Amino acid sequence: MKAINFEERSKKIQNRIIEKDIDLFLITPSINFGYLFRGFFSLSERLICGIIFPDDQTQLIAPSFEKERMQIETTFDDVVTWQEEENPYEVLRKSTDKKIKTIALESSTPFDVYIRLKKQFPYANFINGGIFVKELRSIKNDAEIERMKKAANCTAEGIINTLDIIKESQSELEALKIVQEQMSSLSNEPGWAIVQFDENSAIPHGHPSKKKLKKDSIVLIDAGTTCDHYFADITITSVFGKASKEFLKIYSIVEEANEAALSTSEEGIPAENVDFAARTVIEDAGYGKYFTHRLGHGLGLEVHEDPYIVKGNKNPLVNGNVHTDEPGIYIPNKFGIRIEDDILISNKGERLANINRKLWK
Repeated sequence: MKAINFEERSKKIQNRIIEKDIDLFLITPSINFGYLFRGFFSLSERLICGIIFPDDQTQLIAPSFEKERMQIETTFDDVVTWQEEENPYEVLRKSTDKKIKTIALESSTPFDVYIRLKKQFPYANFINGGIFVKELRSIKNDAEIERMKKAANCTAEGIINTLDIIKESQSELEALKIVQEQMSSLSNEPGWAIVQFDENSAIPHGHPSKKKLKKDSIVLIDAGTTCDHYFADITITSVFGKASKEFLKIYSIVEEANEAALSTSEEGIPAENVDFAARTVIEDAGYGKYFTHRLGHGLGLEVHEDPYIVKGNKNPLVNGNVHTDEPGIYIPNKFGIRIEDDILISNKGERLANINRKLWK
């Protein structure tokens, strides 16, 4: 598998902060921290903070007892440590060794951290630097796409295996456990899922319950596993037995909408046009009021990220974007059908995984 070039990512951020005349970019543990510096771990009460300077330098502020772990789990060679009795924010300020006018903060930085930084840099102007990382993350390179394709294929295979394994009288919660196990056995990483039977499938993003599987039940599984932190997000709606005429009719409409969105997903096309393409198919078939959510969202280190495929997003799609294509029709108290693929923009849209979804009799 192709290696992730973290140095290139930091360099691109450095170029942006030079353009914007920013003195420091500070990043506390977050998805963006992991994206830039490899380390994926949670915030704690002890300050850990990555620093990107405009002059090719990066530095990490961390508790002294964490130094060895940080050098193993992150890309930092330069780790400035603080002792438990010290003020870590004062250590951070002293480590910058120059007058600071403008500081960019990663957008998920806790307010408490901002207040403590403001005390150390009272004359600095603080701005949101999250947009710089967001721009980078929205365009996937070959190494990222390789990971996402693996995650998508493991997810699809795990869902299909589950549909083959589940038995009558099992609950949604039991099926949830099966699909998570099936995906994780393929990816060797954790998985998440939503499992809904029959009328529960008409609730977009409902929670699995003790509802039992019956003969000819409709089964909706929305799930994803990861590959090296990169997510997939796929939905397969099927039937545990024989499909009714009504199911087949509505399924064909959703399938056509899914295909319309795929064919519209091209470089340079406004994101909202992809939503319009799918929505028009469903509206023309008379089911517009039953398609109640946006068509899709970006995908990567988070299940929901840029670009969002929704009315009002006029930003053009670009090569390297990955987004979901998930039209649905949800008829209350009856059933819902959602067909969801993960789409890569590479001149035209292409599915990360090609799936044989029609598993019913």
